[in-house]
Amino acid sequence: MQKIKRKEEKEMEKQNKRNRKLDIFLKVVTFIYVVITLIFYISVIKLDLLPGIYVTIFTIAEIFFTLAMSIGILKEHKTPRINLICLGIVLLLSVIYIFVTNYTLATGDFLDNVFQETAQTEEYYLVVKKDKQYEKIEDVKNKEVYLFQAPDDAKQEVENKVNIKLRKQNSLTDLGKKLMGNKVEVIFISSVQYDILGEEIENFKNNTKILYTAQHEIKKTEKENDGSSYSVKNGIFNVYISGIDTSGSITNVARSDANIIATINTNTHEVLLTSIPRDYYVTLHSYGAKDKLTHTGIYGVNETVKTIEDLLDTDIDYYVRVNFTTVIKLVDTLGGIEVESDYNFSTVNDANTKTYTFQKGKNHLNGEEALAFSRERNSFADGDNQRVKNQQKVIEGIIKKVLNSNTILTKYTSILNSLEGSFQTNIKQEEISTLVKGQLNNMSSWTIKNNSLTGTGVNNPTYSMGSQLLYTMVPNATSVAEAKQKIKDIMEK
Repeated sequence: MQKIKRKEEKEMEKQNKRNRKLDIFLKVVTFIYVVITLIFYISVIKLDLLPGIYVTIFTIAEIFFTLAMSIGILKEHKTPRINLICLGIVLLLSVIYIFVTNYTLATGDFLDNVFQETAQTEEYYLVVKKDKQYEKIEDVKNKEVYLFQAPDDAKQEVENKVNIKLRKQNSLTDLGKKLMGNKVEVIFISSVQYDILGEEIENFKNNTKILYTAQHEIKKTEKENDGSSYSVKNGIFNVYISGIDTSGSITNVARSDANIIATINTNTHEVLLTSIPRDYYVTLHSYGAKDKLTHTGIYGVNETVKTIEDLLDTDIDYYVRVNFTTVIKLVDTLGGIEVESDYNFSTVNDANTKTYTFQKGKNHLNGEEALAFSRERNSFADGDNQRVKNQQKVIEGIIKKVLNSNTILTKYTSILNSLEGSFQTNIKQEEISTLVKGQLNNMSSWTIKNNSLTGTGVNNPTYSMGSQLLYTMVPNATSVAEAKQKIKDIMEK
């Protein structure tokens, strides 16, 4: 009898140990669940994308559910199954919260990095022919150095490094040809001018070398409404979207290869995308001279914005810049996109080392192919007008792929990573929050309309290239007038 009693006592002791261990386990699980829930809650609130009523509902729901699940796990119930059910729910929620927290933290980091306007910079090069004996800046001491256009600070930096005599020329192309023809020995040009000469003069880059690089910072100007009543706060505004022709740092000035004005009315849920050909012959806002629209980017994004404001007689308070790197990385991250081509055509990359062929109808494109598809114009009788349409097709293909539910779930953080460093804007983070909150408060669908400006191809001199005749597109007055009216119609509803 005594043996049986000792045996029962031992069994009870073992059971008590198991109960204590289970109790400790449940307390640890509950503590971890509460910590995960707290981190999840903070990460969501910190994004500041939820309207006030949503924050209130979300807060109450989280407090109530967390308390209910914690009590459900820790309290002794007549039916142990309740503890197990609560435990299962908590484990599942913890996994979901970790998953969502990862997304919110990635979004927060992206927003913090992207919505900080940075100053634009430009590099200026001292360039000589490769067959010359010059290897460093000191080798051109006391030489005459020829330039077309350069800011004072870039010129001063070079003159502080070495004693030279700067001489101005009236044509960028003539300047490059004189260097290649040994009529001048040293030239001083910007990185964009260097790229332009590489396109205008055969083997220019292959036969030249850079001795020194000077830095020029374009003064950052704060967004100004200039008396405009349009803004994110009021729900009606314009955004200039620029696709720049560079693969380097997004802060570098560059020609604007794609130019789109997004007119947004959040009250009527309408968006109008107005595309302007890159070679549109416009009047530079700050210089009063004629040039291609693409060349306005050389003088900074604010010059482009002001020039387009003059052209379309509207206010543009926001801009977004993306470069070629953005397109390639984003499309590849998405696993490619589908576009519908209007023609069979082929094109080559800038280095003439790769040919891309597109069929009329549906095409599946990777990043490089999407970029080539959106840049080509020489293959079409309609030139720039067709290129604008193809750029819109690529944008449409990206939007469709991004909005695919599987893509969002599996590649969300990768998409954000692909955009970082290749995206620049003066839109403030709090303004993005305002837009998101407004959409959550009113989940109406959006109507998206497209419009493209047209013109006629004519060779003209340009401010950025001097007397050299270049292909330009003279605006069609009717097309411009219709675009003005369509923008006005959206903004005044």
